[in-house]
Amino acid sequence: MPIIVNKEQKVKEICLKAYTQFVDTGIDDFSLNQFISSSGISKGQFYHYFKTKEDLVFEVMSHKSLELFEEVDTDLNSAKTLLEKLLIYFALYISEDKESVQFRQMMFDSFHIYMHSTQPKVREYNHTLYQLIDEKLTELFDSISLDTGALTLIKSISATADGMYLRSLMVDDYDLKDELSTYLTQIVLIITKEH
Repeated sequence: MPIIVNKEQKVKEICLKAYTQFVDTGIDDFSLNQFISSSGISKGQFYHYFKTKEDLVFEVMSHKSLELFEEVDTDLNSAKTLLEKLLIYFALYISEDKESVQFRQMMFDSFHIYMHSTQPKVREYNHTLYQLIDEKLTELFDSISLDTGALTLIKSISATADGMYLRSLMVDDYDLKDELSTYLTQIVLIITKEH
């Protein structure tokens, strides 16, 4: 009798193992053949779940992103002020804890997959992720009555944070933590002063 495998659970297991390997070796130096043999699965099994190394990287980063979003949601419950909430929300960019630093490195290493992909699932994921980010930011600002002009500012916050992150990758002396924290503080001051 054949063994019934839960595909979603198996993909998750493979992604967890791959994430650990990505942290250890980096995505560029990651060997798919070594990973397959050390994971105890056959090539056929691997290719049943993932077509390419890029598919694996995409799935790993997608799973990890959702996991980090859930952690942020939990942490937001303890925040009292809008600034505290924003700093928690953008902690991935400014935190120096090991997990954040590792994830930022993997974001950098996998950036090309998200930028140049023509795969519909990657494009759809990018769109959905930014919708989720915008919705969550809007929720953070719900405690303040905002006019239409201020609401349009919300979408620019995540875009600015992304731009600051990219700049930190290209400019050695750019202090992302300081710059982003200052920016978020100024946004809160501007919005709360007007309302």
